[in-house]
Amino acid sequence: MVSNIGEIPSTPESIQANSVPIVILVLGCIIFVIAFLGCCGAIRENACCTMTYSVIMLTLFICQLALVIFIWQQRVQILDKMEDVITKIWDQRHTDQKVMDALQISFKCCGKNGFTDYTLAGEAIPPSCCEVSATSCTAIEAITRPGCVRAFTNFWENSMNIIRYAGLGVAGIELVAFIFGCCLANQMRNQHRRSHY
Repeated sequence: MVSNIGEIPSTPESIQANSVPIVILVLGCIIFVIAFLGCCGAIRENACCTMTYSVIMLTLFICQLALVIFIWQQRVQILDKMEDVITKIWDQRHTDQKVMDALQISFKCCGKNGFTDYTLAGEAIPPSCCEVSATSCTAIEAITRPGCVRAFTNFWENSMNIIRYAGLGVAGIELVAFIFGCCLANQMRNQHRRSHY
């Protein structure tokens, strides 16, 4: 679905959809560098590497906390933007039904607000309103499916709760890593000082 959203012409969402894989790759590289600093500092007993690792973990902790607070504060605005995304996809279904089909299959929904959106517009209900392998779809089969706005909003509402609580959990782990890194760097410095006496 993300790849199909990237094909929507003249929408800012397409730029965001295309940048998802790039962000994941860059994030993976950053995580590798951070883990390398922590591992190398611990194995080599290098206080500088370990302290650098600790400072980066503190920075990540602060960023993670800021992200969780931002999501908590902007929850309503984010959900409104998600509704705008569905409206744009619905409005462009005549030129590109593929994106609407992907949305309906992914979220098991039908139409913008329900299957009646198709019937009121005098259109046939597409097979994507029923099952992936369906060749046709009737109103009786599609009646159990919610509208895509509601399904998509519910998905993001549940996902935001997961992001918020998982974000707090990850921030807690980053804080513990920062504390352990500082303690380890301090112990390395003290051991180095004692060895000279």
